[in-house]
Amino acid sequence: MPNTFGNFFVKAIVASPLHALLGPNLALITVTGRKTGKAISTPVNITRDGDAYIVLSMRNRTWWRNLRGAAAAQLRVGGKTYQVHGEIVEDVGEVTSGLRRYFQQNPQYAKYFDVRVASDGQADQADVQRVAAERIIIRLLPN
Repeated sequence: MPNTFGNFFVKAIVASPLHALLGPNLALITVTGRKTGKAISTPVNITRDGDAYIVLSMRNRTWWRNLRGAAAAQLRVGGKTYQVHGEIVEDVGEVTSGLRRYFQQNPQYAKYFDVRVASDGQADQADVQRVAAERIIIRLLPN
Protein backbone atom coordinates (compact mmCIF):
# COMPACT_ATOMS: atom_id res chain seq x y z
CA MET A 1 0.00 0.00 0.00
CA PRO A 2 1.44 3.39 -0.90
CA ASN A 3 2.34 5.78 1.87
CA THR A 4 -0.39 8.45 1.73
CA PHE A 5 1.56 10.89 3.89
CA GLY A 6 4.71 10.52 1.77
CA ASN A 7 2.75 10.74 -1.47
CA PHE A 8 1.23 14.03 -0.30
CA PHE A 9 4.67 15.62 0.02
CA VAL A 10 6.03 14.10 -3.18
CA LYS A 11 2.98 15.35 -5.10
CA ALA A 12 3.42 18.83 -3.62
CA ILE A 13 7.11 18.96 -4.58
CA VAL A 14 6.59 17.57 -8.10
CA ALA A 15 3.89 20.18 -8.71
CA SER A 16 6.10 23.01 -7.42
CA PRO A 17 9.18 24.82 -8.74
CA LEU A 18 11.21 22.52 -6.45
CA HIS A 19 10.53 19.50 -8.70
CA ALA A 20 14.20 19.29 -9.74
CA LEU A 21 15.10 18.24 -6.18
CA LEU A 22 13.48 14.86 -6.79
CA GLY A 23 15.28 14.16 -10.06
CA PRO A 24 14.18 13.90 -13.67
CA ASN A 25 12.53 10.49 -13.35
CA LEU A 26 9.84 11.37 -10.84
CA ALA A 27 6.56 12.58 -12.26
CA LEU A 28 2.97 13.14 -11.23
CA ILE A 29 0.23 11.48 -13.23
CA THR A 30 -3.37 12.64 -12.95
CA VAL A 31 -6.12 10.34 -14.17
CA THR A 32 -9.88 10.63 -13.99
CA GLY A 33 -11.60 7.96 -11.94
CA ARG A 34 -13.84 5.86 -14.17
CA LYS A 35 -16.45 5.40 -11.45
CA THR A 36 -16.14 8.64 -9.47
CA GLY A 37 -15.12 11.07 -12.20
CA LYS A 38 -12.69 12.61 -9.71
CA ALA A 39 -9.09 13.50 -10.50
CA ILE A 40 -6.57 11.08 -8.96
CA SER A 41 -2.93 12.21 -8.80
CA THR A 42 -0.17 9.72 -8.13
CA PRO A 43 3.61 10.13 -8.09
CA VAL A 44 5.32 7.69 -10.47
CA ASN A 45 8.83 6.86 -11.59
CA ILE A 46 9.23 7.23 -15.33
CA THR A 47 11.74 6.40 -18.02
CA ARG A 48 11.72 7.43 -21.67
CA ASP A 49 11.35 5.06 -24.59
CA GLY A 50 11.20 7.15 -27.74
CA ASP A 51 8.09 9.35 -27.55
CA ALA A 52 6.65 7.31 -24.69
CA TYR A 53 7.11 7.49 -20.96
CA ILE A 54 7.28 4.08 -19.28
CA VAL A 55 5.84 3.45 -15.81
CA LEU A 56 5.96 0.18 -13.88
CA SER A 57 3.25 -0.38 -11.31
CA MET A 58 2.18 -3.15 -8.99
CA ARG A 59 -0.73 -5.16 -10.36
CA ASN A 60 -2.68 -4.66 -7.13
CA ARG A 61 -2.67 -0.85 -7.39
CA THR A 62 -5.88 0.65 -8.72
CA TRP A 63 -5.00 4.07 -10.18
CA TRP A 64 -3.62 2.69 -13.46
CA ARG A 65 -6.87 0.89 -14.28
CA ASN A 66 -8.30 4.31 -15.12
CA LEU A 67 -5.97 4.37 -18.16
CA ARG A 68 -7.54 1.35 -19.83
CA GLY A 69 -9.01 1.97 -23.24
CA ALA A 70 -6.39 4.65 -24.02
CA ALA A 71 -7.98 7.02 -21.51
CA ALA A 72 -6.47 10.50 -21.29
CA ALA A 73 -4.29 11.68 -18.43
CA GLN A 74 -1.95 14.51 -17.51
CA LEU A 75 1.71 13.88 -16.78
CA ARG A 76 3.68 16.52 -14.90
CA VAL A 77 7.41 16.05 -15.33
CA GLY A 78 10.29 18.49 -15.23
CA GLY A 79 7.98 21.40 -14.45
CA LYS A 80 5.84 20.81 -17.56
CA THR A 81 2.46 19.18 -17.99
CA TYR A 82 1.82 16.86 -20.93
CA GLN A 83 -1.45 15.45 -22.20
CA VAL A 84 -1.01 11.70 -22.58
CA HIS A 85 -2.96 8.49 -22.93
CA GLY A 86 -2.04 5.12 -21.56
CA GLU A 87 -1.41 1.72 -23.06
CA ILE A 88 -1.53 -0.94 -20.37
CA VAL A 89 0.48 -4.16 -20.73
CA GLU A 90 -0.95 -6.77 -18.35
CA ASP A 91 -0.27 -10.12 -20.04
CA VAL A 92 2.54 -11.75 -18.04
CA GLY A 93 4.35 -12.90 -21.20
CA GLU A 94 4.25 -9.40 -22.69
CA VAL A 95 5.29 -7.85 -19.37
CA THR A 96 8.22 -10.28 -19.21
CA SER A 97 9.38 -9.23 -22.69
CA GLY A 98 8.91 -5.57 -21.85
CA LEU A 99 10.83 -5.89 -18.60
CA ARG A 100 13.76 -7.58 -20.36
CA ARG A 101 13.97 -4.56 -22.65
CA TYR A 102 13.42 -2.15 -19.73
CA PHE A 103 16.29 -3.61 -17.70
CA GLN A 104 18.55 -3.77 -20.72
CA GLN A 105 17.95 -0.06 -21.37
CA ASN A 106 17.93 0.87 -17.65
CA PRO A 107 20.20 -1.59 -15.82
CA GLN A 108 20.52 0.85 -12.91
CA TYR A 109 16.92 0.06 -11.91
CA ALA A 110 17.36 -3.71 -11.73
CA LYS A 111 18.60 -3.54 -8.14
CA TYR A 112 15.32 -1.99 -6.98
CA PHE A 113 13.49 -5.06 -8.25
CA ASP A 114 16.10 -7.58 -7.04
CA VAL A 115 16.86 -8.47 -10.65
CA ARG A 116 20.36 -9.69 -11.39
CA VAL A 117 21.98 -8.38 -14.57
CA ALA A 118 24.82 -10.34 -16.20
CA SER A 119 27.97 -8.69 -17.51
CA ASP A 120 26.50 -8.85 -21.03
CA GLY A 121 23.62 -6.60 -19.88
CA GLN A 122 20.98 -9.34 -19.90
CA ALA A 123 18.63 -9.54 -16.92
CA ASP A 124 18.24 -12.92 -15.22
CA GLN A 125 15.21 -14.65 -16.77
CA ALA A 126 13.85 -16.10 -13.51
CA ASP A 127 14.14 -12.73 -11.78
CA VAL A 128 12.34 -11.00 -14.65
CA GLN A 129 9.54 -13.58 -14.62
CA ARG A 130 9.08 -13.09 -10.87
CA VAL A 131 8.79 -9.32 -11.31
CA ALA A 132 6.42 -9.73 -14.29
CA ALA A 133 4.00 -11.71 -12.12
CA GLU A 134 3.80 -8.72 -9.72
CA ARG A 135 3.87 -5.76 -12.12
CA ILE A 136 2.31 -4.22 -15.19
CA ILE A 137 3.81 -1.84 -17.72
CA ILE A 138 2.17 1.45 -18.65
CA ARG A 139 3.21 3.25 -21.82
CA LEU A 140 2.19 6.90 -21.69
CA LEU A 141 2.01 8.35 -25.17
CA PRO A 142 1.43 11.96 -26.21
CA ASN A 143 -2.10 12.83 -27.33
